[in-house]
Amino acid sequence: MEEEAQQKYLEYQMLNNQVRQLMQEIQSMEQQVKELEMLVEGVEELGKAKAGTEILSSLGGGIYVKTTLTNNNEILINSGARIMTTKTRDEAKALLSEQLEQVKKVVAQMQADFQGGVQRLVVLESDLKKAQKK
Repeated sequence: MEEEAQQKYLEYQMLNNQVRQLMQEIQSMEQQVKELEMLVEGVEELGKAKAGTEILSSLGGGIYVKTTLTNNNEILINSGARIMTTKTRDEAKALLSEQLEQVKKVVAQMQADFQGGVQRLVVLESDLKKAQKK
């Protein structure tokens, strides 16, 4: 009986670590969702601006530069290895929306896994308390 309790305790410790790590990953993915939502919104707002409008362009890291918009329908997207691909505003929005939906699905699955892990932890904790009382 004591060996079974030790196994459950080890399982509890391992699962507890996994659940904590999963929670951190969920938070990171939720941040990615927010960033993608902001990008989709930014692409939509870009469509409302007219050529010649002064806008702020991000250089990254919270640094911006004032620029003049010359074309609000073409967007350059980094497709990897410093290769830029030109997309229309609608194509860029569709691409970002697709990425957003994929990330949301991953987050939903991770949250389900998290809930399953938490439920298993509750059962293990209950079993361990019962074993201690014996």
